[in-house]
Amino acid sequence: MCIELFNNIAETDPRTSSAFFQQFFIPILQDIFFVLTDTDHKAGFKNQAMLLSRMFHFVESGKIQAPLYTPDQAPVGTPNSEFLRNYVATLLQNAFSHLKPAQVKLFVDGLFTLHGDLTRFKLNLRDFLIQLKEFSGGDNTELYAEEREAELEARAQAERERASKVGGLIKPSEMADDDLL
Repeated sequence: MCIELFNNIAETDPRTSSAFFQQFFIPILQDIFFVLTDTDHKAGFKNQAMLLSRMFHFVESGKIQAPLYTPDQAPVGTPNSEFLRNYVATLLQNAFSHLKPAQVKLFVDGLFTLHGDLTRFKLNLRDFLIQLKEFSGGDNTELYAEEREAELEARAQAERERASKVGGLIKPSEMADDDLL
């Protein structure tokens, strides 16, 4: 829903979109990073990654024209992409002081360069989250839930196809309507 909101706002007139992004972009970004990095919140990785990808896309593509910062955060005229790089790096470095600045920089660079390729963008996010969890000893299995579900679905489909080739292995209640004819 938030992704749809961002997409719709980006397509409105520049005054409306500028006002929205100036007011809500940074707080939403902070909240997404908070939820992503919180070990108690495991669900929603796919949607959070998609929203982050769109947010960085809007900044990199110039869809957001008004400054995302206040004059006390960056000098007037600073490009949003430059401000956001520094802001995200500082935010993460302050929150996770055990990470080396080079690790944070590599991750932030990936956010800006991979926003157009969701698969690689998610890999960048996963790698960063795993680095965080390696230090804290957290569980990484939820980060791969989407791929695990797709694999289970593919296995079930293959098993169903195999069983459908032998008459009587599939119960009538499990058969598709087309199979009954």
